[in-house]
Amino acid sequence: MLRPYMTHKYAMIPTPSTAERKRTVMPQHVDLILTGARVCPIDAPPFANGAVAITGERILAVGPAAAIRDLGGPRTRVVRLAPEQAILPAFHDSHQHLLAYVRNRQRLELWQTRSVAQVLDAVADYAATRPPGSWLVAVGHDQGRLAEQRHPTLAELDAAAPDHPLVIYRACLHMLLANSRALALTGIDISTPNPDGGIIERADGRLTGVLHESAMPLLTRTIVEPPVDWERGIPAAAHEYHRRGITAVGEAALGHVDGLADLTRIQAAQAGGMRLRIYGMAYHALADRLLAGDPALLALAIQHGGGDDWLRLGAIKIFADGTLGAGTAWLSQDYVDEPGNRGGMVIAREALDERVLAAHRAGFQVAIHAIGDATVEAAISAYERALDRHPRSDHRHRIEHIEVGRPDLAARMAARGIIGGIQTNFTYWEQGDLIRVPTALADWGHPWGGLQRAGVRLADGSDNPVLPDFAPLHGIGCAVTRRTAAGALFSPAQALRIEDALAAATLGSAYAAFAEDALGSLTPGKLADLVVLGADPHVIEPEEIGTIPVQITMAGGEIL
Repeated sequence: MLRPYMTHKYAMIPTPSTAERKRTVMPQHVDLILTGARVCPIDAPPFANGAVAITGERILAVGPAAAIRDLGGPRTRVVRLAPEQAILPAFHDSHQHLLAYVRNRQRLELWQTRSVAQVLDAVADYAATRPPGSWLVAVGHDQGRLAEQRHPTLAELDAAAPDHPLVIYRACLHMLLANSRALALTGIDISTPNPDGGIIERADGRLTGVLHESAMPLLTRTIVEPPVDWERGIPAAAHEYHRRGITAVGEAALGHVDGLADLTRIQAAQAGGMRLRIYGMAYHALADRLLAGDPALLALAIQHGGGDDWLRLGAIKIFADGTLGAGTAWLSQDYVDEPGNRGGMVIAREALDERVLAAHRAGFQVAIHAIGDATVEAAISAYERALDRHPRSDHRHRIEHIEVGRPDLAARMAARGIIGGIQTNFTYWEQGDLIRVPTALADWGHPWGGLQRAGVRLADGSDNPVLPDFAPLHGIGCAVTRRTAAGALFSPAQALRIEDALAAATLGSAYAAFAEDALGSLTPGKLADLVVLGADPHVIEPEEIGTIPVQITMAGGEIL
């Protein structure tokens, strides 16, 4: 049967009969019909030999190919697909960092290094191409993927780049390594005190060159790099999202790279024709200006009726702890490999509560970065206090990451309608991080299945550029198989069913961005953002989901 419009002027009655269709008020022209493939609406069961009809930028009808065929006219473009292909709503990456991705693409990338020697060789080779004295900046380092399971030492970094100040960001971006030249230029020495929420590592009375969390800006504000070509870089990055089937993203810390300039750069790119829908989570000074009632920002805020289908501001972003790999995520028990270390919060509990309350009272959604179970509990408590004082039914507050959870925390999230912003691709890449989780908590490491079964709405993202690949299908496959890069299974009881994993990457992410009325499912009346895949993830072997090719990506009826 044809699927009817829900709230659109071209209402269709749910029957494929020719006589009744003639009595239906229809637009004069259908622009495009995709037909013959499996159709996976997300909000309804998938079916074979289906079709989607599109008029302008919206979906007109979804149903069996035979029923949709008669909607076409002489000017309708018909794309005939193979029976094994599948049509799904386009993917919505709920949590990533577009501008950081653009910036990182001009830096030395260390994703493929598998030993300390390879890291040092890559740095030395890069140094040979850069003028002496210029800054070297590298990204993608992860000691958990190195054979030695350690960072390069300060002496090793000095030997690899003796004539350059060097900074290497750990993949999570919550820790960096610096050589002696970089430390000296910054003025950091053995007597420099740790800032609140940060650590300057020391061992045997000497600096190690490792900086954590809020200690990082002591050094990074000194770095001088070649200017980023934002005008070309942002559209080029958007194309990489399109290639992976992504048409909408949650920019998870807008303002983190360069304050208000982050917003103006995205606006300029969209004015120039970039077709990537952005839901901005305002961070730091940008969030302060939004809370203070800056008219230009309020004009983009969804809570004030602002923005449009391409750019909106919605959430106030708060960082509450670090990461597992850096040992700074706050756990309720000691890290396995660091007795006595449970991590900690990068914001005081009282300050977190105050920030949440202020944003909540102002009517905004809040998104809290919380990775360790102790921080997740602190985030839930902050939301509970705010909601008890000022009840609000559709707040859609979020906790981002939740890499270590507990059954009691999942139940509290569900009871208060708190969204789980998860990153299913992390399970594949983070084996070195996951083995650090205390045994008593490991069953609730990356607890996607437990959260979903408890009734928590899930919104899936990638956290790009924190990991080397951000293809949604890869993350969806990881959610179903729980397979790591080393081939191991991690906490398989936390697996998601394929239908739930797909929903988290589409309709769940749209809901988290207040966009479920326009995006996230193949529903008549919604925007025609969709993908054509080489196979249906529902029927292919789970281990092969991540290899399914994305063959068409469309946004607003436009094939990108």
